[in-house]
Amino acid sequence: MVDISGFGWDSDTEFCEWLVREIGVAAVPGSSFFREDERRYIRFHFAKKRETLEAALERLQRLSRYGGK
Repeated sequence: MVDISGFGWDSDTEFCEWLVREIGVAAVPGSSFFREDERRYIRFHFAKKRETLEAALERLQRLSRYGGK
């Protein structure tokens, strides 16, 4: 799980949708794993080929351009 609170999003679901659209990497909203109202985490799945993970890493490096929403 990754804490996304530093990006300024109130919704983990909206952040995940944005992440796919703008960065090209998919994640699962953490709220789908909690009973309580927790929306600051997302989950990545790492059971991928090495090439896929390296491409995702390159894309995720673009997040440094975003100090927040």
